[in-house]
Amino acid sequence: MDEVGPGAPSGRLVSIDALRGLAALGVVAFHAGLAGAYFGAPGLGGRVLAFVASFGGAGVWLFFVISGFCIHLRWAKARASGQAARVDFLEFWRRRIRRLYPPYLVALAAYVAVLAVEGRLAPSPFSAFDVGMHLLMLHNLDGRTVFTLNGVFWTLAIEEQLYLAYFLLLRLRARWGWPATIGCCLAARAAWFALALVVHRVFGAKILVTEAAAPQWFIWALGALSVEAALGLVRLPPWTRSGWLAVGGVGAAGAVSYALRVADPAGGLAKLLWLVGDPLWGIAFFVVVNAAVGLERRWTLGRAPGLVGLLAAVGFFSYSLYLTHELVLAHAVAWIRPGLPFVVGAVIFSALSVAVARAFFQVFERPFLSRAAVSPGPGVAPVPS
Repeated sequence: MDEVGPGAPSGRLVSIDALRGLAALGVVAFHAGLAGAYFGAPGLGGRVLAFVASFGGAGVWLFFVISGFCIHLRWAKARASGQAARVDFLEFWRRRIRRLYPPYLVALAAYVAVLAVEGRLAPSPFSAFDVGMHLLMLHNLDGRTVFTLNGVFWTLAIEEQLYLAYFLLLRLRARWGWPATIGCCLAARAAWFALALVVHRVFGAKILVTEAAAPQWFIWALGALSVEAALGLVRLPPWTRSGWLAVGGVGAAGAVSYALRVADPAGGLAKLLWLVGDPLWGIAFFVVVNAAVGLERRWTLGRAPGLVGLLAAVGFFSYSLYLTHELVLAHAVAWIRPGLPFVVGAVIFSALSVAVARAFFQVFERPFLSRAAVSPGPGVAPVPS
């Protein structure tokens, strides 16, 4: 990959919002599929839908790529415009905390309150520790807290830790360039896997891998590389924006994920698939993002196709959807009549999740968005992650 001169649009990319919406709906569909036992035994159509939805959890890796794209955008835009490209540590965290923490704290309080009312979170030293770990976004470092209050919040903790790693990534990129930086990120994944294996064999202890930040750094870094390509700061090979390769890459990553499901978990093949599976999703979604950004530039009159516009509308409040949909699944789903056809129940749950998320967004998230993030427009935007 070569560094080149700047030459890219500014403004908002509808395609990035649309991919955020697709990722969020994929995660919702994944959890709707898990609720299949409640909705009733699926017929053929339901089984097909459930199988497809079972890959929706991969939306997490798409979120990571998009996060790297969006977080690195400010630096990349400054560099592309010929200004001094730097990120002030304190100002960066002021923006991140103001943007992300208020809705997160509201959602966290809601989950804690519901669990307490239901008797599933009694006052105890461990409960205080659990809530404290979630408040500090460190709950993904302990196997006892990683999935407790909300099963999806572990990804938010990874995001916060990758924001810290962003400053190291900037130094690596400035000193050695992108090839070495990407190599370091991959090495971090391999080193974490090796550490987890050694600790398990020597001490019998378990270190979380998928739920840790270091193994996902590579995927996040691909998003940062993607935004530099979008802004004309680096030139990537043509294959990195091929639509056909994007489709094939997603299919290949899905095949590896399925193979991991059916492989003997104690065997060497499963460990190999586990090592390469997430990075394959990351590479596939890296190509998807590049292809989507390139495609948007060719839209007639700058107007997105209808489906893309709908996905972008969901993408605008995807953070709220991510924060709240498990509450809908775990509790509001009881309002749906048991035994409904699987497809009907899943659609009702998904629609209800979107409606609740939209209301949550209006009250608890939108007031904390920057003016630039609220105002739509063409081109690349500071879409918050």
